[in-house]
Amino acid sequence: MDCKETRKNIYKFIEDELDSRDLQSFVKHVTECEECREELAIQYLVTEGMLHLEKESTFDLQSQLEKKMESARRKIRSRKRVLWFMYVMEALAVLAVILMTILVIIK
Repeated sequence: MDCKETRKNIYKFIEDELDSRDLQSFVKHVTECEECREELAIQYLVTEGMLHLEKESTFDLQSQLEKKMESARRKIRSRKRVLWFMYVMEALAVLAVILMTILVIIK
């Protein structure tokens, strides 16, 4: 994901509207690009800050943004584990079919 696309997706990230693939690309880019990370922080502070001001509640938006980024990273790691498990199961199923075919041929 490039800077232009990342910046277009900031609002979707804030609203938890990115799918798994876009979320992974977004987090990777924001982690590596200081300008986009700063833009995310600004937009997050404005968006979430306005909500908190309307509710008249106290808040630590920087901490909340860091938690949101860590939550996104956990989602990405979890998705990778699920995909890895699915690949392993698929490989085992293929292996089982091959073994069954060999057993049938041998008999």
